[in-house]
Amino acid sequence: MDTHQLHNKNVWMLRLLAGFFAVSSLLLMIVNRNLDAEIPLLGGSMLLVLGGMVGSRKWPYFTMVLTIVMLSVYLNVMVMKDMTVTSYIFLGLLPLLSLIYLNYAAVVLAGTLHLVSGLYYVFAHRELLFSGQLNLNDAMYFLVYGLFILLFTVIYILVTKKLSQRAEDSEQRLRDILESVSVGIWTYDFSTMELEVSDGFEQITGYSNQSLKGQVTRLQAMIHPEDLGLFYEVQQELIIQRSSSVIECRIVRPDGEIKWIQGRGRPHFNSLGNLVRLEGVVIEITERKHLEETIHFLAFHDELTGLANRTKFASRFAEVKGQGEPVALMFLDLDNFKEVNDTFGHEAGDELLKHIAGRLVSLVRSEDMVCRLGGDEFVILLVDLSEDGVLKVMERIRTSLAEGYIYRGIQVGVSASIGISMSPDGDASLEDMLRLADATMYDVKRGGDSIRLTAERNMPLPS
Repeated sequence: MDTHQLHNKNVWMLRLLAGFFAVSSLLLMIVNRNLDAEIPLLGGSMLLVLGGMVGSRKWPYFTMVLTIVMLSVYLNVMVMKDMTVTSYIFLGLLPLLSLIYLNYAAVVLAGTLHLVSGLYYVFAHRELLFSGQLNLNDAMYFLVYGLFILLFTVIYILVTKKLSQRAEDSEQRLRDILESVSVGIWTYDFSTMELEVSDGFEQITGYSNQSLKGQVTRLQAMIHPEDLGLFYEVQQELIIQRSSSVIECRIVRPDGEIKWIQGRGRPHFNSLGNLVRLEGVVIEITERKHLEETIHFLAFHDELTGLANRTKFASRFAEVKGQGEPVALMFLDLDNFKEVNDTFGHEAGDELLKHIAGRLVSLVRSEDMVCRLGGDEFVILLVDLSEDGVLKVMERIRTSLAEGYIYRGIQVGVSASIGISMSPDGDASLEDMLRLADATMYDVKRGGDSIRLTAERNMPLPS
């Protein structure tokens, strides 16, 4: 037991003694039918001393011992003042009240003082207490009774401490589990209007229980500005709709780091149906969200270059098709990619592809799209450009590629064969335009023209 817990036990003991001293003084006055100030003065003086010790928060262990000794003195004075069996029975309160401390030293001290006091009265004042009717066998019963109380209090402490230790161990294991999986617990009490959070909550958000005390607005401040709408929806579900709620949103830690969390909350009501508190858990899901974003990205992008893949390219083509604007596809195949791989290795080939991808993106507009079909083949979607405009884009690409690429200090020459298919009305299908651009690209390799129009109906498309 730490000093803080022991101090709290001393506070409770002081309150109990105050009530006991008041009640016992009143009972003595009623029984004796006179106002004797000795007992109340003694109790009041003891309370002042103990109150000063407790209030100073110093020496809590000494205060515990002093409390038990003073209670023993008070009870013995009661017995000496009114030498009756009833007063004697009150001595049993000493070990019983000491159980509040759940401390071996406290109960052993209290039990010993009770036993010694009992034996003293049995052998020294049995004529007054029992009118001389007490014999040796009766004295043995009092001795056994005192030992029984002492043994009972010790066993009670032993069992209670074991149960308490098991509960603390279970709680610690649960806390360790929650912290290991990044789980935070929060509770908002409407009676005190205060938010309580666990250590796990602080680890996830960076905000401690102390920093949030009386500062509930900080809870809102930690939500990412773009996700505040979700936060307000959850508040409405919990407080107005009185239902449980789940939210996935971003938070901003005090150091500026952004994390994803999943929050689960539920309202609690009293027997009258009034909302008394909200409570829930917070789980960090940053890693899961990043994985989901990666999976979503790879579903529509090329893993190596980050360009749009065929799926995303087809979706973009469907958006612009049939808009009445000219559409062009530029099919690009690197001429010397195999030689780069064979000479410098596949790592150099990968670096070249990424470099080419970056160049192509920089040479087209935001409404256009560059796609890697696979290997060293790229296709570019150009929207709302005339034939001359498309040819200018092609020349920019050829000029840029002619600058070459430097790999580990070595100049690598780069060239490409480019075939273009163009739909003046933007009504051609993606499959037809891709086959025509691919066929045109192979014609370019043989020295043919670099552009064909799908509107040339008499010209059969390549199969």
